[in-house]
Amino acid sequence: MFKRLFFCLDGVKKGWLEGCKRVIFLDACFLKTFLGGQLMAVEGENNYSWEWFVTELQGYLGLGEGDKMAILSDEHQGILNVVDEVLPKAEHRHCARHIFAKWHKNFRGDEFKLLFWKASKTYNEADYNEALDEMEAVNPDAVIAFKIYNPKVFCRAFMDITTKVDVIVNNLAETFNGYIINARVKHLIYMLEDIRLALMQRLVIKRKDMEKSKAIVCPRIQVKMEKEKLLAANCTPCPSSEALFQVNQFMDSYIVDVQGRTCTCSKWDMTGIPCCHVVACIFFTNREAEEYVDDCHKRDVYLQAYAGSIPLCAGENIGLGLSFH
Repeated sequence: MFKRLFFCLDGVKKGWLEGCKRVIFLDACFLKTFLGGQLMAVEGENNYSWEWFVTELQGYLGLGEGDKMAILSDEHQGILNVVDEVLPKAEHRHCARHIFAKWHKNFRGDEFKLLFWKASKTYNEADYNEALDEMEAVNPDAVIAFKIYNPKVFCRAFMDITTKVDVIVNNLAETFNGYIINARVKHLIYMLEDIRLALMQRLVIKRKDMEKSKAIVCPRIQVKMEKEKLLAANCTPCPSSEALFQVNQFMDSYIVDVQGRTCTCSKWDMTGIPCCHVVACIFFTNREAEEYVDDCHKRDVYLQAYAGSIPLCAGENIGLGLSFH
């Protein structure tokens, strides 16, 4: 009896290995045929199903024990158990949106919503503690409940900075589930073919769009850079050496090491995109801020991610259809 299959396209694998950050979003979505079932986007969503899937993924992508990579998922116990067993060295982040949905049941209102996300999205422990102090002033029980969910797995202030990813929600996996929603109503073979065609075209379209750009960094990163440049107008850099600065912003002070690529606000460290404090220092030295963006956000690396291709597949009408055993 057929139970499951693992499906990975070589062009996508090549792009992830050569041009993507070492982050994997894990999720599953229901298939909408009369047969039912689930599609794991990277029988029931149980421990064995996830163990089989993650082990296949580990072997195909050469993940080893998950060193210097991050996994982001919801809090499904099967995923938690399997990642801990198969990829023990990976940083396993839990989706903050799922945690918020549970926490918010007992602490309703826009004020609590803002405080939750303020604490979750801060880049350093000082700002995190300040956010919790604000929450405690409103309701001490809210802080106790917040800490029960283990902030180290869903708050930016405690995340590993080596992956250069500040994402704390599983939106990417859910976006892909929506991307293939029409394919999910079809029989397995035709569903996989629709997904293959969509990804085959996506690689070409994304590559051609980026080839038109002459900028050093990717367009979306450039938009973020422009926002930081505007904020830099409120920052005053005070040099200690050619690379070390104290930056004053309103009533706060930050230490920037341009050469070491670090700022005490930790935003640059985590994202690889210069924060406003760093931008102010770079402008002080008459250089371009884009030069200090991490390589993972640059045009050339983006093109590597979409450099692969997915082979064509003739239809069954001429006898060259795929054969599954």
